[in-house]
Amino acid sequence: MPASHIDPASFEHKFALIQGHRYHYVEEGDPKGKPLLLVHGFPDLWYGWRHQIKYLAKLGYRVIAPDTLGYGQTDAPMELHKYGMKTVCAHLAALLDILEIPKVTIIGHDWGGAIVWRFGLYYPNRLHGIISICTPYNPPKKEFMSLEEIVKVLPEFEYQLTFANPSTIVKMNQNVDDVLGNIGTMGDMHAKDVKYMVEQYKLSGFRGPLNYYKTTRINFDDELGLRNNIDLPCWIILAENDPYLKPYMASKMKNYIPQLKMTSLNVGHFAMTEKPDEVNATLKQCLEDLESRKSRASL
Repeated sequence: MPASHIDPASFEHKFALIQGHRYHYVEEGDPKGKPLLLVHGFPDLWYGWRHQIKYLAKLGYRVIAPDTLGYGQTDAPMELHKYGMKTVCAHLAALLDILEIPKVTIIGHDWGGAIVWRFGLYYPNRLHGIISICTPYNPPKKEFMSLEEIVKVLPEFEYQLTFANPSTIVKMNQNVDDVLGNIGTMGDMHAKDVKYMVEQYKLSGFRGPLNYYKTTRINFDDELGLRNNIDLPCWIILAENDPYLKPYMASKMKNYIPQLKMTSLNVGHFAMTEKPDEVNATLKQCLEDLESRKSRASL
């Protein structure tokens, strides 16, 4: 049975102007609580975190979950370079500035997971810690690899070639209900959840979300000379049944993240909606551990 529906109107919706772009985000919980920034992946919106937002807010956290660039009610600029990790991370840092949050714990899933690791490279001084669901960390490459070359090494990513193909935007925009309906089935989503996502995707379509799959060269150029290591308290929550981001992909992470801890759940790619209670309990444990490590480090 899918998890219970949570009405998107039951959340507090806000907007911010960031570097000329309107960002939509949801904010819940204690305004004076420890801040958490939740970064979604594809094709999720902020709404992909709906079960986590309510749960974490009840624990006393200040929870912020934006629609990232190109998604939902956030602007979807035409310029491809704006979808690179460096720019998206800069936008998130600017959102923290607007909210007067000097440091945050950042949590990501799928593309959001990739973003939070890069945020750890670009803005380590803004973070208490990092938690990624499904997505492993990979250090900046020393030599450029095209997406086609990456797929030869990681055949699980072959679907990304389809997403990077310009013709896919047209096909998906013509079949929004079917595309999101199929993904809703994979994520064990309630029919009303899918309906909301369809409504949001009909605002600006799939162009923005699919742009992230076209940024291989942009990210490589931006990351030239960037450090490899992230020296922050971190967790990765692996999904044992994820067909795309398989647990073995995280096997070398500790070479670059000395403070990394790992755990796994018997769940698929859309972990947060497939088994929200298990994900929530695990996030609670991870956050308590990060807080404990921060306290010990300050002694």
